Amino acid sequence: MVVSISETEINVAVDLATRAAAVASAIINKSIEERQSAMVETVAKTNSTDLVTMYDAQCEEEVINILKSGTPFYNILSEETRSDVELTNDPTWVVDPIDGTTSFVHGFYDCCVSIALVVNKEPILGVISAPRLQEIFTAVKGRGAFCNGQRIFVSESTTLEESVVFVHQSYNRSQRAVDSVIAIQTELAKLPVHSLRNNGAAALDMCFVAAGRAEMYFEVNIHAWDYAAGTIIVREAGGVVHDVDDTETYDLMRHGMCCGCCKEITAKGVELARKYDYRNAIMDL
Repeated sequence: MVVSISETEINVAVDLATRAAAVASAIINKSIEERQSAMVETVAKTNSTDLVTMYDAQCEEEVINILKSGTPFYNILSEETRSDVELTNDPTWVVDPIDGTTSFVHGFYDCCVSIALVVNKEPILGVISAPRLQEIFTAVKGRGAFCNGQRIFVSESTTLEESVVFVHQSYNRSQRAVDSVIAIQTELAKLPVHSLRNNGAAALDMCFVAAGRAEMYFEVNIHAWDYAAGTIIVREAGGVVHDVDDTETYDLMRHGMCCGCCKEITAKGVELARKYDYRNAIMDL
């Protein structure tokens, strides 16, 4: 059954998500500033490159408490404690308390808080806060995308040769996975694109696409909480978001996406993903 929520409910949700992101961002900033160059204690989730910290749990708890205070009957899908919640058509908060944990651990700028509201399995609201950059990206379906309150738009480029492209190194470091990523990077470098980038947070790189700072980003073996908020921000900025291996489909639970300023460019990302068996290589299929 298709679910609808009112404009009033959306406005309440925007306020909740913004407040929750601000609280989590303050925790991130305080942690980095207090420890300076000291390393925070980490635990490896799946392998030594996939990290989680005590601050992930702390941020998630604060975010969930705020979201529940105003929308007690909404579902919540989040990375650390509610990752197995089924995504239905019902209103669902999708939360990544710290996207880019490795960057956070090392004190880099490219970590963020990502909060989305998903209805009918489609993101309709997104708030992404990058505390080290002092930037907050927001979008609501039909209302446009913004950075620090200023309207943002994707790049007007239509050619890959004039593009900045994000291709992340996967947590999977098997030979097959590494070979696939390097093959894609090599082909893009030889084209050549303007530049290749490898930052630490999926959500933040989607914001960079939305703000016209890059033209394409694609990745697999990521989760709904990594790209739900970024999806609505890119779309409201005039860009496109779809599956990594099909320009005509989109599935939050399929663990992969491609986004960009236009489909002429993202179609090339899909072509490369298929050519080098990107999804299967990274996900060990």
